[in-house]
Amino acid sequence: MEKQKKLLILGGITHMIDVVETAKSMGLYTIVTDNNKTSPAKRHADQAFDISTADIDALEEMARQEQIDGVLTAFDDINTWNAQLLTERLGLPFYATKEHLEISASKDRFKEFCRHFDVPVIEQYEKNDGVPVNYPVIVKPVDSYASKGITVCQDEAELFEAVEKARRFSRQGRVLVERFIDTNHGVEMYYTLQNGDVILSAVTDRFVHNQGHQSPPLPVATIYPSSHLAEFVLKHDGNIRKMLKGMGLQNGLVLIQSLYEGGNFYIYEMGYRLSGEQHYQVVKRQTDVNLLEMMIDFAIGEDISRYDLSNFDDGFMRYPSCNLSVLLGPGIIHEIKGLKEILELPSVISWVPTREVGDEISVTGSYSQMLGRFNIVCQTVEELNGTIREINQLLEVISENGDDMVLARYLAEEKVT
Repeated sequence: MEKQKKLLILGGITHMIDVVETAKSMGLYTIVTDNNKTSPAKRHADQAFDISTADIDALEEMARQEQIDGVLTAFDDINTWNAQLLTERLGLPFYATKEHLEISASKDRFKEFCRHFDVPVIEQYEKNDGVPVNYPVIVKPVDSYASKGITVCQDEAELFEAVEKARRFSRQGRVLVERFIDTNHGVEMYYTLQNGDVILSAVTDRFVHNQGHQSPPLPVATIYPSSHLAEFVLKHDGNIRKMLKGMGLQNGLVLIQSLYEGGNFYIYEMGYRLSGEQHYQVVKRQTDVNLLEMMIDFAIGEDISRYDLSNFDDGFMRYPSCNLSVLLGPGIIHEIKGLKEILELPSVISWVPTREVGDEISVTGSYSQMLGRFNIVCQTVEELNGTIREINQLLEVISENGDDMVLARYLAEEKVT
């Protein structure tokens, strides 16, 4: 009888429940670890440990004792680094090298690759370069994630404070200052790498809410397919494919973000991991190819060439879809109404909560103020718009003071309120 393979999953947040359940459905024995005894995904796993995902020595010892066959993480940049280091020690497969993660994590290194391959980026201001700063600007740590440490500045006084803040959130103590493009519209590109081949899995329109003159914009909806799909493919897809190959990437999922202004795309960030939007769920409904399963198989050393993506290398989605984010304003969550009814809607394929009743939203301007995300797949644009309207009518998040905590609602026809 063939030995059941064991998959070690780093991180037990709610997002990871789907990873655990998918791995179990593939016949794997699942082990989840982090330093939180009550992590949600641990309740779904076959086995759990309370070892911090940053304690590589302890993880290595446990992995050898348990005879782990593969290590996986998702949705989280820090744990991606930990998984890469752990698999290197254990001699197990991992889709990225340390060099690959350094390129994707460092915004300035990524921009260097963009420039080299003629991929357009946002104008950048360098200290003492003699170029006058045209406000507003956006200040970022070069290596942060989830919008942490980011500030939009209107003048020099705000810029000084923002630079100091960004440095505190940067592991390297380094900061980027870029022109702030004041738009609620961006375009995201999802690429899949499979044994050296680059596949354009999806191109989406990303709509954001601007909640204050210093806070970074945060997403309220990602719509598939993008209204700019043909334009993007014509102008930039070829160069981005060359760039990804030039980075030496062979396998894995890549998310590239851009802002769209005046007919131009401005690329500004890359993620090299499964995205927090769980876009693989939408891709599965569209193509019958499960990218999460593909990455799990890769982690345990299986051949992933059986995941045939050749017919879906155009970024097009035949079924209009949406990842709908719920942003909250400050307060303590007292009640969430309408969620059960929403999850019974046939076109709502998943809900990934990140907050629950009793949680306090105190810091705004980061993903920590997100209640969660719905993934929606419909037959027509009209059905998608109707589903979004129905969700907006049903969902209420009430604070302890009786206030409506939902900060912004995406309206399909009118975009964002």
